[in-house]
Amino acid sequence: MERAVSGRPFLFRPWSGRGAFFDFRTLAWFDERMRLPWTGFQHHLRTYALSTLVGGMLLSAPALATITLVSVDGASRIDLATTETKTTLYAGFAGTCTADANSAATCDSCSGETVSSSKLWPCNKKNAYNNLRITIRVQSSNTSAVLADAIIKVGEDTLTPSINPTLADGILNVQVTWGELCQKLGQSSGCTADFSGELSVGFKTTTDSTTTNDLMTFKVMGRVAKTDGSDWVYTNCPTDDITIPAGSGYCYFSAYRGDEKIYADQLARADDYPASTAPGIEYAGPVFFYEKQLDGEDDNTTIARISNASSYIQLVDPERDNRIDGLENDVRYCMVMANQDKTGIVSYYSPLPGTSGGVDAISLCATPSKVVGLLDDKSCFIATAAFGSDMAPEVQSFRDFRNKYLLSNSVGTRIVKLYYKHSPFYANLIAKNEFAKSAVRTILWPLLFFARMSVTFGLWVTLLLAVLTGVSTYEMYRRFVVGRKTRGEA
Repeated sequence: MERAVSGRPFLFRPWSGRGAFFDFRTLAWFDERMRLPWTGFQHHLRTYALSTLVGGMLLSAPALATITLVSVDGASRIDLATTETKTTLYAGFAGTCTADANSAATCDSCSGETVSSSKLWPCNKKNAYNNLRITIRVQSSNTSAVLADAIIKVGEDTLTPSINPTLADGILNVQVTWGELCQKLGQSSGCTADFSGELSVGFKTTTDSTTTNDLMTFKVMGRVAKTDGSDWVYTNCPTDDITIPAGSGYCYFSAYRGDEKIYADQLARADDYPASTAPGIEYAGPVFFYEKQLDGEDDNTTIARISNASSYIQLVDPERDNRIDGLENDVRYCMVMANQDKTGIVSYYSPLPGTSGGVDAISLCATPSKVVGLLDDKSCFIATAAFGSDMAPEVQSFRDFRNKYLLSNSVGTRIVKLYYKHSPFYANLIAKNEFAKSAVRTILWPLLFFARMSVTFGLWVTLLLAVLTGVSTYEMYRRFVVGRKTRGEA
């Protein structure tokens, strides 16, 4: 029924569960006209009506299942994020290698064979190939899920893989080859170009004629190494004046001896690092391939033997730890640097001596040797002795200043060499005396402040500020100290 009440529509229909209509203005009209004695009546009736309505909606809505990741295999790299629905599967295609008999594992394409007259070319120790199978196992919280409801999608398109999925003990097992994935993403089945997209697996659920997809989604990204040599060698960048091609990563280092180790000292990199030539795929860090020098060999001969099948180490955090460990003391090693991205592809190697833009052999070779205590410090001798560790942030600040402003010119280089020659003697004295350490730290603090300011704001700006500060300090001293003495006020 419907009639006017004080110029407003009076709407009331018997409550009938789902789909019923109840206008709460009715309660206000009754409360106003009837003067109900129960002050809580209106509140309780409203609460009852609302809870009944919400309860009916929840009972009639289809239940959402939860998909849980059990395992995933068959990628060059797997990055599990904070939530499993954001897991990223990387595939790196570089060179050729013998595929796994069951096409279930990656292969090592860093064989060291000569390609285009070079032993150093893009490769991947966890190389992907078009028949490599991505194997994903997920479990649904919906215990009534059946295999016929399994669904596999690439983006918004359904994918029917060549290997049928299986369901056992509530776990859905899905296998998709990278070739099938590439083809669905608009590439050839041979995966000949970089790609990215999303792969989803799960179940479709139908409740009250409503169908929903309960899926787990994976980000898939692939890089295919160049075959034209354009990403084989980086442009050496010993100074900031060198123009570095975008996406080339680290582009300079100098081998420096340590105790059973070599430091990749003076590391420099392109401005856009860690960007990569493949959109969205970042570099993971620099890697080093090295060989032990044989009797009778010179540095150039040892370097010529280095290939991408030589001993190998990756620096995970090169800004903090740039050591190549596990070497023998008093044995000479030569090494080349390359850049590895998150797909595992290694590319952009050091330009070798004798080649166009090649580096000097002496910067690629060093002889590990036993050094005394705190002097195993990548050359910041006195600072390391004073601050107690070669990894101290103060020491790194001095090292950054050295690399940026001293080693980039001939005058600064001569200063550094003079420091290297004389500082070890004084560093040994400082390291043995705590009072000496404290005194040297006090002396170094102004220099440390100057070094950090220079690296952050530039050398000339810092020098200008230093001059202005010095002039201001002297003027204050002249006025308030010398002036008072002159006036006889002291």
